[in-house]
Amino acid sequence: MMSTKKHGRLFMKRLIISMFLLLYLSGCTASAEYVIGIGTGAMAASQKLFFEETAKYLEKEFGARTIELKGPIALGELKELIRTKQIDYFISLAGFARLLGEEGVRELVIYRPGPNEQDRNELGSTFFVAKDSKINTLAGMKGKRFIANDPNAFYSYVAPLGEISYAGYDPSAFFSSIHFQYKRPLDLFKALKDGSADVAALPSCFWESRLMDNPELANAVKPAAIVSEQPCYRSTRTYPNWVLSSTRGADPAFTKRLVAALLAMPHLPDGASWSVQTDLSRVDAVFKQLNIAQFSGAKPWTIRDFLQKYSFSVFVFTIFLLGLLTFTGFLYFQLRIRSAQLIKTLKEKFHADRAMRETEARLLSLQKITTIDHMSSMIAHELPQPLGAILAYSEGLLRLQKTGPVDDELLTEMLIKIVFQTRKAEEIVTSVRSYAKEQKLKKSPLSVNEVVTEAVKDFTSTLQDYPLQIEFEEDPRSPICSLAPLEFELAVFNLLKNAKEALKAQKADEPKVFIKISSGETHCFVDISDNGAVISDSDFERMGSVFKSGKASGLGIGLSIVRSIVQNHNGSLVLERGKNGGLVCRIRLPIFNAE
Repeated sequence: MMSTKKHGRLFMKRLIISMFLLLYLSGCTASAEYVIGIGTGAMAASQKLFFEETAKYLEKEFGARTIELKGPIALGELKELIRTKQIDYFISLAGFARLLGEEGVRELVIYRPGPNEQDRNELGSTFFVAKDSKINTLAGMKGKRFIANDPNAFYSYVAPLGEISYAGYDPSAFFSSIHFQYKRPLDLFKALKDGSADVAALPSCFWESRLMDNPELANAVKPAAIVSEQPCYRSTRTYPNWVLSSTRGADPAFTKRLVAALLAMPHLPDGASWSVQTDLSRVDAVFKQLNIAQFSGAKPWTIRDFLQKYSFSVFVFTIFLLGLLTFTGFLYFQLRIRSAQLIKTLKEKFHADRAMRETEARLLSLQKITTIDHMSSMIAHELPQPLGAILAYSEGLLRLQKTGPVDDELLTEMLIKIVFQTRKAEEIVTSVRSYAKEQKLKKSPLSVNEVVTEAVKDFTSTLQDYPLQIEFEEDPRSPICSLAPLEFELAVFNLLKNAKEALKAQKADEPKVFIKISSGETHCFVDISDNGAVISDSDFERMGSVFKSGKASGLGIGLSIVRSIVQNHNGSLVLERGKNGGLVCRIRLPIFNAE
């Protein structure tokens, strides 16, 4: 029994000792009662020193177990700590604090630098570009790559976008890209230096303070879009500086003590101190301009609000709607009457169209007969040229063979030319056969410039000793038309030959033929003219009857062939007298449409 009591007393002693030890250890490791976070930002050396002195002062006033300063904390992390109520107060730029107004954040006091400091109580943002960049203005930054530290950073992101919006641009579409790197402010300068970004922004006076600390990197960039140089380069409006703010869960009683202590804090040797903040309207204005933070959306409208504001417009619209319905009913009955008349008219048109198609079929047959006749004449016009070339190349080879062995390269070249001319003659015959079998031309989208060029080359080879000058002007837009290349080349060839024969018959001193290709939205034009004599009215009228005109005008059976070919290309041929004499033949073709 005594042994049991002894063990019980021993157990109680151990339990009490353990509880005291646990309470002691928990007291030693407990965190401070109130936590003040310090957000990241482009902080000058004087500001950093001021916040360090503030931390020492608060620990001295309240004790390390009552208040604790933590930081610097990345803005994204600081924002999350505020939302989850893990900190009571925080020091940040005024713009960042106002961004969290809907989270219950309230600004208490503001950092006020000394009178001799380069930093001011109000700061702006400065745009930076690479030293060798040609960007100097805000307009020059449009379409460039922008880099910032954090989307929550006021001076390196929000304020610059606000200035872009104030200038009349859409900040969401101003830059070609926006990249956030979540690193030190100096890393923005590195991005500009290595060319991975075109534009960056930082608080004013930050660059000047780094010229001494890191001159190599600071000298690799330059300010841009400057609106003021005092006390530092600045590209935007100015806004309030660093502030200390409370969060939603802050203790009101302690907040009062904290503000009183900060306002009573002795000024630093340079004059820096904490002061009461009264006006943050410019920060709110830029948020409203960008439609962010508490200004990101308007109050949802109700039907009642809409009717109250637009009652007269609703009344007018209602009257208009009733009138429209009445008019629609009237149109409906009129439509029924007109529909019956239209059906009757369509039936009559159907019968008339069928009769017209039958007539067109008969006319097409007659036209085909005429076309075949023309193509037969074309053989007489065009076939001698390739046959003559074949004969000339063959006779040349025979003469070379008699003089000795023929060089293989020369023999190959001559044979290739013979084969080319033979195939051309074959194409002429095949084309006539296709017409005889009532086959459609095999057309494809081709460059008019290229097809006409081939015709000019063939024509040039037939000039021989006749001193005819040819001026050829292609269309720089290179129009595309649906063409049967051989037939269209023959049409151009005939017009050129007719012009040559007319000039030759007139014994022109300096015979010239002009070829010009032009185009519009829907049609392409090929103009072939000459510098012949002035054509009389009677001669010009006689050209309308192509089988009756003489060689003096350069028109004969060839013109009939040209007209048939052009019409088969859905085109037209027009003859005009030149202003200074001669004849102008204009071919009009529809531009190819792939749709």
